[in-house]
This record gives sequence, C-alpha cells and structure tokens, in this order.
Amino acid sequence: MMKITHILKPLVIVTLLSYTANADANSKGILIASEDVKIEKLSKNEIERIFLGKTTIWEDGTRIQVGLSNSDDLATESFLKEFIGKNKRRFKKYWLKLVFAGYGIAPKFFKDDEKAIKYTKQQDGVITFISSKKLDNTDGLKIISID
Repeated sequence: MMKITHILKPLVIVTLLSYTANADANSKGILIASEDVKIEKLSKNEIERIFLGKTTIWEDGTRIQVGLSNSDDLATESFLKEFIGKNKRRFKKYWLKLVFAGYGIAPKFFKDDEKAIKYTKQQDGVITFISSKKLDNTDGLKIISID
C-alpha cells in the first residue's frame, strides 16, 4: 500500500503542474483586427470558421485576411489547438492543401507581434492573433473579445 502512495503522489503533482502550464498557455494572446472591421466579439465557432477559411467575407463585404504572430510558439500553438482544433503543423498543412486546390488565401505568419500589428493596421479586413497580452498603442486597431 505504501508503494502505491509513493507512485501516485508524484503522478498527481506532475498532472497538476501540466494542467496549470496548459491553462496559462491558453490565457496568452489576443485577437486584434483592423479598425474597419465592424465586429466587436466572436464566438469560438466563428473564430474557427474564419481561421479555416470557411468564412471569407465580413458582413460589410470586405474580404477577411488572417494573420498569426509566431513570436511565442507556445501561445500560437495553444490558440490553434483551443480555437481551431489543429496544431500548427496540421494548420499549415490544411492551408497548403486549400491553396494548391485554389480555394483560399493562406493566413500570413509573422515572426513577431510588431510586424503582425503593423500589417493589421495597414490592411483592411484583417484579423490577427498576437501573443502579447497588452498593446502599447491601439490606434488603428480593434481588440476582438471572445464569447
């Protein structure tokens, strides 16, 4: 009986630690959009449809452009798993198939948040995931809340 307790206790601790790290990773990052986007909040299902290219036009008729920042791989991976249901490799592979079949324009990947923010400010109809929790300057941007 004593041996089982010695085995279970470390297992429970490791499980709790991995859950805590996972919950923290899911809380990183925000969705931003260019100022012209009329949406204030999106549901998980709407986010999935947009990032998978199933919804391609905003309500006002503007083409949706999708971006993702790679400045924090853990946050990007967590966002893709939680909202899109794919890891980064599978997400890229999914888009590769769509693009070669002529069914869409792949999301733009940025090396850092600053480039993603700049692109989002300069283009119309853009929605971008960035790994930052706060923005120094929100001029030209809209922060999208998630239902």
